Formats: sequence, C-alpha cells, structure tokens
Amino acid sequence: MGVGVIVPDFLVIGAYKSGTTALHHYLRAHPALFVPERKEPSFYAFVGASTPFDHPAAAQSVRDPGAYDRLFAGAAPGQLLGEVSPAYMAVSSACERIVKGAPGARLIAILRDPVGRAYSDYLMYRRDGLEREPTFLQALELQSVRDPANDPTSRYIATGRYAEQLEPYFQAFPRQQLHVLLHEDLRDDRGSALRALFRFLGVDADIALDEQVPANVSGVPASAGLRLAYAARRRAQRFLGPIVPPDLKRRVDAQLQRRLVREPMPAEARDLLTELYREDVQHLAELLGRDLSGWLRSEKP
Repeated sequence: MGVGVIVPDFLVIGAYKSGTTALHHYLRAHPALFVPERKEPSFYAFVGASTPFDHPAAAQSVRDPGAYDRLFAGAAPGQLLGEVSPAYMAVSSACERIVKGAPGARLIAILRDPVGRAYSDYLMYRRDGLEREPTFLQALELQSVRDPANDPTSRYIATGRYAEQLEPYFQAFPRQQLHVLLHEDLRDDRGSALRALFRFLGVDADIALDEQVPANVSGVPASAGLRLAYAARRRAQRFLGPIVPPDLKRRVDAQLQRRLVREPMPAEARDLLTELYREDVQHLAELLGRDLSGWLRSEKP
C-alpha cells in the first residue's frame, strides 16, 4: 500500500455529525496523546485507491504517505499517535486498508441517533449552500438519484447505517481493540465517557481537560448575508483550510453559528427515517450489547 513510517496507535473512525469534533478536541488536550490539528486526513480511506474515488471526502484527503507522516511531526517522544477521520466508517474499503496498514491500532467510534444525525447533516449542507431543497423530506426523496461519488448531500441516510459499517471492523479486529461510545454518553456524562475512553487508550483517565469545546453546529442561515458568509467560508476552507490557524477558524465559526436557526424536524421525515433505520439499529444493539430503543421512538422527548 505504500504507507509511510508513521503507524497510528489509535484512530477515531466515525461517525460523521456524531461528536467527532468534540472528541478531536478532547484527545488533543490529553498530554499523553498526539492528534494533529488537522481533522479528517482520511488517509486509510483513500490511499492506494483507484480513481475515480467513490466518496466526496476524497477531494480533501491526505493520500501521500510522506504528507501523512508530516501530520505527526510535532509529537513528543512517548506520546501515542492518533487521528480523527469519520470517512473510515463511511468508506467500506477503509477497514481493509487499516487491517493492512495499522493492524494494531485501537479504534474508536462515536455514534449518534441516526435520525437526528441525518437531519443535522441536511441542516449543515443547507447552511453551507450545498443543499438546495427547502425541505428535509424533499431531500430524502432525492437520495437515490444523487451521485454518491461526488455529492455529499446523497448520503444523509447511508451514513447512519452504523451496524452495516461497523460489522467489518468487528469481524477484522479483536473486540478489545474497539471502543464504541454514543453521542449522548459524551453529552450527558462527559467525565465518565472520557475516563472510559482514556482507560481504553491506556493513558491517565483522571486528567482535567478544558471545558471550552468547539462544535460543528448545523442550522439554516437567518439572512441572505449569512448565507453568503457561509458560502465564502466553504470556498476559503477548500483553498486555505490547511494554513488557517485553528484558533482563528474557531472564532470565526463561533460568530457565524450564533446566527443560525435550527428548524424542528418534520414529523413525517422522522417517522420515515425511524422505520428505515429500525433493522440496522436493532443489529447495532446486538453488536454493542446496549439498549438503543430510544433511537427508534418516532417522537423524541
């Protein structure tokens, strides 16, 4: 496969819109761990893959082994090395590449109610000007005719099929190399969730971490001016993302996010997705040994 010298000790493999931004922050804050500032290099999702790539994330991925190695250039001796790339769950061939390139890596997945995740995805693309359909139901009806290789708005439903995506990892890796937590674990009892995560990685589990956590907030821009600002942000991210200081990016995002409007999910869309995901959620519950029945309620508290 041509992988460079660096073999990560751990990988956050997904899922999109489930809390990976917060997890990236917490992992970077632990002094025993080194996680690059750059989130989502997606190296093992696409390195060595034939073109054209089958996922929109390929365009922003790191596919050169030397460039991947350089992401970890700032690591101190003894730190565990890891990175966060939700494409590793979303791209089916990533598991095989991780088996070959990083077979001893510990793998972390964070999962969110797939119905809420799909709607958050839709609102994010509405925010960024990539989703043109004014209603979530209309966007869902178009999923099957959108190009999954090039259009990120084609994957609202597919990205939430967690059992389908995780099963290859459960088959390829020993169970002790996999750690799965839920978005609500981090939201409702962050301390316990992080202690369990750090114990899994074999580092100090009782360290105090920064309370200020960046988030990738979804919503609809409240004005035409804000829509233009998000469109400019998206274009700038494509060309300037690797060189813009992360602190500056977080400050700009925080200002923009204050003016987003989060519209409630239509009940018809929630009912539709609940039934679409029912079988996958039940399978996931069996894989994890957890009660996920709350994800299958058509009405959320």
